[in-house]
Amino acid sequence: MTIRFASGGFALKGAVALTAVMALSGASALAAAPQPTAVTWTEGTPLPFGATRFDGAVVAGSMYILGYRAADASTNGEVWRYDIAGDTWVDTGVAMPDPVSNYEASVLKDPTGKGIYVFGGRDATGAIINTVQVYYPSTNTTAIVATDAFPGQTPSACISLPAMGVAVVKNKAYVLGGMSFAANGCADDNSAQVWRFDPMAAAGSKWTSEPSLPTARGYITAAVVGTTIYAIGGDVNTAGTPTPQANVDSWRVGAAKWKASTADLPQPCDESQGFGFKKGTLAQTITVAGCGQFPLAVADVLQYDVATNTWSTNGALNEARRNQAAANLGSAKHPKLFVVGGYNSDSSVTLMSSELGTP
Repeated sequence: MTIRFASGGFALKGAVALTAVMALSGASALAAAPQPTAVTWTEGTPLPFGATRFDGAVVAGSMYILGYRAADASTNGEVWRYDIAGDTWVDTGVAMPDPVSNYEASVLKDPTGKGIYVFGGRDATGAIINTVQVYYPSTNTTAIVATDAFPGQTPSACISLPAMGVAVVKNKAYVLGGMSFAANGCADDNSAQVWRFDPMAAAGSKWTSEPSLPTARGYITAAVVGTTIYAIGGDVNTAGTPTPQANVDSWRVGAAKWKASTADLPQPCDESQGFGFKKGTLAQTITVAGCGQFPLAVADVLQYDVATNTWSTNGALNEARRNQAAANLGSAKHPKLFVVGGYNSDSSVTLMSSELGTP
């Protein structure tokens, strides 16, 4: 392409011409940065109690939470159900065998049926445990997978605490990193290990080691787009204090190693919740709903564009929170991003409130 300017009598070709035209017209010569897909957050129905350091999972029209840390810092193992259509919270009358906090809820199908799995966590004494337990919504029953305890360890041979760092791809759970603490009688340490859990494998052989993270850390926010897992932010244990991180790593399931070249967060975030989508109104994006910055939290909502490998700020929650439970109450094509509970901005209040984010 050749562009001629009548007044100047000179010619420019191709991209050079386009740049010149844009410059003379006052427009930027560079392509505009992609804008986030707007997500609007409205207040939802609160929990009947304050709860934090927990998670939720949706099965058959209901979201379930499998215990929580209460406002008095005790650990409660009761299973509660949020009826999505009825917009009500219901006590199922069942408690988890080993009540824990600091966990991620993962929906997996095993030979018994569809269950919600929890890998490790902190028990009522604050100890980090390696118990694998599951709740079956269809029968309102629980079980411990005694043959296949979580094998993750830090370099000090301590049981690692992955907390919310768990992703599910094709009916397998991937547990990312973890931390240990001298306060629990072990050592202040960080794990880079990644473990795959196959609920359909034979007893005693459900765990497989996968490529390690580029950076050892815990409290990672995990999200999935297609078959790629993103390890977002998290904490490095610095002399017993969790230190928030901004780095983001990605791994296509089956690849030889993780990619550390994924764009960093615009600010450090830990103990947060992420939603990834391959299709629908939020296709090829990840939304991080709130940004924990231990011991604080900010309300910022961050969105990642897979195609451009860029992060942007996408508004904010109505209330800053960290260690909240989260689940998509809608569908992959028409998501409804739900967050509930957690600590408030300065950890002074254990929240009951919930919020619903819709594109």
